[in-house]
Amino acid sequence: MAGFRKIYIDSSSDKTYSDQIVEQYIRAIQTGTLLVGAKLPSIRDLSLTLKINKIGVITAYNKLCDGGYIKAKAGSGYYVIYKPQKKYERISDKTVTALNQDPQISAQDFSYQPLFYYSNESITNLGGNDIPKNLGIMEDLRGITRTIFSNNSIIYQYPNRQGYLPLREFIAFELENKGMPIFNAEQVLICNGAIQALNIVLNTYLSPNDYIVIEAPNYEFYFSSFILKKYKHIYLERTPEKINLCEAIKSEIKNKKPKIFILYSNCHNPTSGILSSVERHEIINLAKEVNAIIIEMDIYKGLNYDDFVPPYLSAMDGFNHTIYISSYSKIFAPGVRIGYLASNNEKIQRLILMKTYHEITTSLIDQQIVYEMCIRGILKKHIHKLKDSYRSKRDTLISMLKKTSPQGSKWNHPEAGMHLWFEFPQGEDLKVIEERSFEKKIAIAPGYYFFPNKINCNFMRINFANLEPVQTYNSLETIFTIWRNASSRKWIQKK
Repeated sequence: MAGFRKIYIDSSSDKTYSDQIVEQYIRAIQTGTLLVGAKLPSIRDLSLTLKINKIGVITAYNKLCDGGYIKAKAGSGYYVIYKPQKKYERISDKTVTALNQDPQISAQDFSYQPLFYYSNESITNLGGNDIPKNLGIMEDLRGITRTIFSNNSIIYQYPNRQGYLPLREFIAFELENKGMPIFNAEQVLICNGAIQALNIVLNTYLSPNDYIVIEAPNYEFYFSSFILKKYKHIYLERTPEKINLCEAIKSEIKNKKPKIFILYSNCHNPTSGILSSVERHEIINLAKEVNAIIIEMDIYKGLNYDDFVPPYLSAMDGFNHTIYISSYSKIFAPGVRIGYLASNNEKIQRLILMKTYHEITTSLIDQQIVYEMCIRGILKKHIHKLKDSYRSKRDTLISMLKKTSPQGSKWNHPEAGMHLWFEFPQGEDLKVIEERSFEKKIAIAPGYYFFPNKINCNFMRINFANLEPVQTYNSLETIFTIWRNASSRKWIQKK
């Protein structure tokens, strides 16, 4: 442990002793202060040094083991096994200029770069999908888990393959209040998150090389994974203000007759745009004309900052050509993998059958946790707190951008979700800015993450949900300074 400062405990901190130990060790391991093979103090020695109960040290070491940072060797002690990643692998560059060209991506081309950013706590991540960790609901959650585990037989039960009935009943009631034609819990299917729900729908209704309609830009995972690669794509250009439904796109859709539309109606990722009522009617009519199913993605449900939200596509259509998908990841916790889909009975029965091909059931414990959060009103209060917090952080971010961003920059004023879509003026390639920012331990989410062919563009997604005023301000200043310097050199070279 040479070169590693001692672990210390702050008794005035709100954090538990075990969490303080974990944070300090993770920081030391990720920065390379503690190298692979380094031995940690024994539980007894560390508890005596810190003058705390052994339980606190045991809990901390167990968390570090679970996180893959250390490993216990029988009769020997605890050793560091985590290797900090010094350099990320860049997504391979492809010279593609048109959106509607489907690249054939091989396994060696696949590199989901954002995953490294999101999971590395030593990096300031301005563009991620993370939600704040200080949720303020941990005490409620502890009480709920105690209640659930007071039933000693719960872990020995196989849950219903369609999902925990009380939770499905709650969801059905909630969706009915949103105007959807839900008559009972049989119209709801619980899944392991929204991505699994989407995958179930695609595998139910599509064959390889079928056409689907998808927005661009879009959630980065779609274009960096293989979920959508076996299908042919028609891209709808999406901005914070509108979706491109020009005559050329409509004609292409009518000619190619896609079977599925995947759309974010109330909060689009990454632009945070909301479809207007007129656009919703146009999309429904277009889907009806080609007999396609609309998958309505509502991942940021409840996080709209305007009191008025246009009717859901599923409410307007009546589930004739729609399937609704949502989850609790963005409004509760990503670690609780509960998503769901809803539609009419005929569609749900087909989807249940397809789900059994993927897995038998979804975690009953996770479902009961979510149900208790909902039925006790905890989640509803929590969403209100999130909205107030996010709205304030959004306004703070916009004030920062006004002070720090290059002249000619543009950005939207998000009315939903947790992301702002920022546009640089013409200048240096953002891949260069990304690399140089990363050298300063700042991760950005440049626009090419969110397009199918990784095309270069001047956009950047910023997450304001996790905004820390000083850290974010300094990070933005650093990024914009890098951009100005790089763009100035590029201009001089051209001249």
